[in-house]
Order: sequence, then C-alpha cells, then structure tokens
Amino acid sequence: MVKLLEVIGRRSDWTHADFIRYQITTHLEVVDRVPEFRNLVRQYMQNHLFVDPSELALIKGLPISSNTDSIIEVWWDRVADIRRAFEQPRYFEIIRPDELAFGDVAGVWGVATHDTLIMERSEFAGLIKLFVFLKRNEGISHSDFLRHWRDDRDRRLMPVKTFRSFVGRYVENLVAQDPTESLPGMRAFDLVAELWFDSLDQAAEFTADPAVIAVFKGEGADYIDRARTLIYLGEEKPASAEWLLRGQRG
Repeated sequence: MVKLLEVIGRRSDWTHADFIRYQITTHLEVVDRVPEFRNLVRQYMQNHLFVDPSELALIKGLPISSNTDSIIEVWWDRVADIRRAFEQPRYFEIIRPDELAFGDVAGVWGVATHDTLIMERSEFAGLIKLFVFLKRNEGISHSDFLRHWRDDRDRRLMPVKTFRSFVGRYVENLVAQDPTESLPGMRAFDLVAELWFDSLDQAAEFTADPAVIAVFKGEGADYIDRARTLIYLGEEKPASAEWLLRGQRG
C-alpha cells in the first residue's frame, strides 16, 4: 500500500478556521459526488495543523512550521491507482474547482510513502500529532541515511525519558525513492516521522528535550540536512476517516 502525505494550505483570502471547517465538511461532500475517485482511496485522515501563535506558545524547543493549514494522509493500493484517480474526468469537472475555491492549490506539495508502525502503547487514543520531514545531506545515499537514522532512533531517541513517557504511537513513513512511484508535486524527502501525544503539554515537553532536539536536528551527525527539515504539529480528525467508510458503505 502507498500513502500520500499532502501538505495543504488555504487561499490567501480565507482564514485558517474557515479553511478547516470547509475542508472537513463541504469539500468531503463534493468528493462524495465522484465515487469513481473516492472508491480508489483505502484510508483517509485529515490532520488540522496548529498555526495560532497562542497555541504554539507552549512549544519552546523544535521549530514548528505554521505557514500551512493541514496535512492529509491518503492510502491507496498502488501508485497506478493514484494516477487513475486524478485522471478521472469528473475529478477535473467537480473536485478540482472545489479545491481551487478554498485551497492554495499551486502551493500544495507532498510525499509518497510506505508507512510502518514502530511502536504503540496499549489502548492509546491521543490525537495530537508531530510530523518531522527529514532529508539526507548531499553525498549521503538513501540507504546510508536510513542506516544512520535507525541507529540514532534506537540509541538516542526512543530510550529517552520524554519519548518513553509521552509518545503513544510512532509511525515512520519511508519516502519512495523509486522513479516509477514519482508523482507531480512531490518533494525530495527521505523519511517522515509521525509521533502521537495525548496533549499539547506533552508535545511541548517532548519537543523541548535537548536529546530529542539533537536527534531531529542531526546534531553530532552529518547525514541530516538540517536546513531542509520541516516540522508540523497538528490534531488528527477521526471524523474524516469515518466519512470515507460511510461513503464506501453507501
């Protein structure tokens, strides 16, 4: 299965609140009108990003990007299905005009990934999510990047107290490097780490931990392109996943 992570922002004349409200209501109703597109999707999740300085004031450690509004996770059986969905005539007729009505379509970007659950606490149900987009340095191969990352993850990240205390679920999204899986609008990252928390307070303690900062910023290592690391903080919206299931049952 292939998962797209799509980073999506609002039109300049829309507020963040209006964009989010429209995205999880009206836009999904529009997509419902094109079942030949929707039914190729296997799973779907909206993550609404924190952009208000007052909400992000707690976060004192890792730099959180606040220049966009949501990250959408969309699972497909294969890359060919993604291309097939976005080539549907009624996608261009119905869905695309709606995307242009509220979103900064020209600024949308993403990555195609294969995701793996690394750890999950029993009965964890937190919805606060940290996304860390990591890119390798020039001169480092993708395989060497992964070897270094996994060593740092196992020795320097997962054993630290704030990880063990606050991270309820951890998923790694390995960004596809195969040219046959390339899609328009994709960016050249190597891995996206997703970490879930019960609250913003927990995320704040985690992101302020010097040991965590050192790992994600590549301190003491030469395999991470620090300047291109992007970090977002959001809240998962299970209602968006339920929308897809309702539509496919109907």
